Amino acid sequence: MPLVTLRAQVHADPETLAVLKDAMFCATKVYNGLLWHLRKEYEETGKVDISRKNLNRILKELPRAKGYYSMSVQLTRDEVREAYKSFFALKKKSLTQHEAPGFRRKGYLSPLKYVQSGFKVEGDKVTVSLGTGREDGVREVSFRISHRPGVEYERVRELSITYDKVSGRIEARLVVEVKANPCPGRLRAALDLGETILMAAAFEDGTVLLYSGRFIKSVRRYWQKVRASLKQNSRRWKEVAHREKLQVEHLLHAATSHFIEECVRRGVGEVAIGAITGIRENIDYGDRLNQRLHAWPYRKLTDMLKYKGALAGIVVRDDVDERNTSVRCHACGRVLPSNRKHRGLYVCSCGWKAQADVNGSLNIFERAYEVSPVKGSSGRVARPVVLSLHLGWHGVHEPKREEKTSRASL
Repeated sequence: MPLVTLRAQVHADPETLAVLKDAMFCATKVYNGLLWHLRKEYEETGKVDISRKNLNRILKELPRAKGYYSMSVQLTRDEVREAYKSFFALKKKSLTQHEAPGFRRKGYLSPLKYVQSGFKVEGDKVTVSLGTGREDGVREVSFRISHRPGVEYERVRELSITYDKVSGRIEARLVVEVKANPCPGRLRAALDLGETILMAAAFEDGTVLLYSGRFIKSVRRYWQKVRASLKQNSRRWKEVAHREKLQVEHLLHAATSHFIEECVRRGVGEVAIGAITGIRENIDYGDRLNQRLHAWPYRKLTDMLKYKGALAGIVVRDDVDERNTSVRCHACGRVLPSNRKHRGLYVCSCGWKAQADVNGSLNIFERAYEVSPVKGSSGRVARPVVLSLHLGWHGVHEPKREEKTSRASL
């Protein structure tokens, strides 16, 4: 069964929320305590022993380890191990200097994680165990949750209690098994993700849909200007940041839901997305544009597509190498950055002319499936249909100046 992560709002009385926050604070103290002892060991011996046996020995010396569920304590221990493993891997791979895992700041509330045990979900009621060693004697707490409607799941596999620093609220993350719909068909599609064009979708029959990201850009710009006049991390600043987050997520949900519905209607069973791994490390377009691209929600967009696709029986993969897909001519294969003229226009000397994001999505399709979505046809890509998404509605229009692109040279 497909696994889907549900984000849920926690509804509890002040006393329960206080207990949960204290347990989350204990998780932070345990994480920092493990790091402190490892650093001390390194200073004394020149080595760092991150074996479970050594970390379990340290845990016995940390009084806060009794402040929350024992299995969750072990997951905190494993977080420290993974942090050090990543540090060692980077240090071995790169000649540049890398810093060891750092302490979590004072007052930080770490997630409480439960896997398979220590929690019970009955409808909208959740009960989590806090262990038997807390000083206040509280062994478990119960609260109610609410999440988006329309999701029916068979079983809850994992549960995390997190603190959203933007809204100042405690939330729950449930990893659930869902019963997926049957696969809608065997056709395929490819997506090129971007900023101005949020998604460029190329279907196997040569149809192309462009989802505009301009309204998301305008929403982000507006709220960034509002925040600029406020004191950072103040109550009002956090309220504004939370409102921006909700509006952006609403637009992302509208775009991804429409795309998945189109895939179901067209009988698409698999969607390929260009891999975004390392995109934030590999871009350098100047300070201003870098800031915009680093803040763009690529991962959130991909995650939405994956879980909505899973519910619809569609496989969504994001493992396609995206290098040079935006500057490679889909007709002749020539890689030339200067072919991207202006405002998304791609023109090659071979005669190929297309909207640049359309060209990129066609290249991703060809690289993912080793076949072109328009080969064997009349050699033409359908005129792209542009969807403009808004907070309350979305409209569809065909660009007046967009001409059908030809593949007569193939």
